[in-house]
Amino acid sequence: MSVVAARLSSLRAWSGLSMASAAQAAGLNTSTIFRIEHGLVAPREATVRTLLELYGQGEHAPRLLSLLREERVPGWYDAPGVPLGLSAYLELEDGAQVIYTYGPRLVPPLLQIPAYALAAALSAVPPVAPPTGSPSWSSGEPGGSAYERAVEAARVVAVRREVLDRPRGPHLWAVLDRPALLDPPLHRPEERIAQLDAVAMAAKQPHIAVQVARPSAETGFLYQGPPFTLLRFPERSRSDVLVLHLLHAPIVIEDRRRVEEHQQAFARLSLSAHAVDATPGVLDELRGTLLG
Repeated sequence: MSVVAARLSSLRAWSGLSMASAAQAAGLNTSTIFRIEHGLVAPREATVRTLLELYGQGEHAPRLLSLLREERVPGWYDAPGVPLGLSAYLELEDGAQVIYTYGPRLVPPLLQIPAYALAAALSAVPPVAPPTGSPSWSSGEPGGSAYERAVEAARVVAVRREVLDRPRGPHLWAVLDRPALLDPPLHRPEERIAQLDAVAMAAKQPHIAVQVARPSAETGFLYQGPPFTLLRFPERSRSDVLVLHLLHAPIVIEDRRRVEEHQQAFARLSLSAHAVDATPGVLDELRGTLLG
């Protein structure tokens, strides 16, 4: 119940509503909101749905209600700072055995350095002037500004990356386009080099395979869909899952036909890209380009 309470409190704060204004809009007493958010009383399912609608998260009600019903054990992806619309995908990613991913324009989050993660998050929200000084990565209560939301999103990426450091963590196979490496959302040259070096370092690990795609003019194959990830799980009875990374939120697809279509697309992307053992040389070439 404490997880649900923390989530509802965070969502109200992000919505910019006081307890009194949220209670009035939801037709509740302020004391009811207080007791729910402090874990003093378990909210009714209808109340959770009403509050989520008020906070603009009504479509994700089943996700939070599954915790209220104790149908699943909460994980780090259920923390208040993790977008509710991202939580279900992160749970799948956290339990995957193999992760195949392709992003036409961006480096995948699992390979992003903190500066890149923050810049990518900022590019996805309306422009906002960052506060004076460097962002704080060790603090930060939920707030309403776009910059604060971007910092929180970058913090989530940092936690996501930890899955690759587990003793029995997943295998990652990533195909990257040159634009994602040569034109990252980073303005400082040293940060661009740092991101490229981070990819090169990751590619040296035995459980990570990185390929750089060749131009479609050379390969004759052009993938025109959104960035996607394919997840394979250790349980043999569990089918692979396709995730389309759309601007507003990832879409999890279990339809076998769609999954197979993207498995074939990833296979073609991989076969047409530079071979895995050629990746160090390709990254060195790109590094020279960035250095000018």
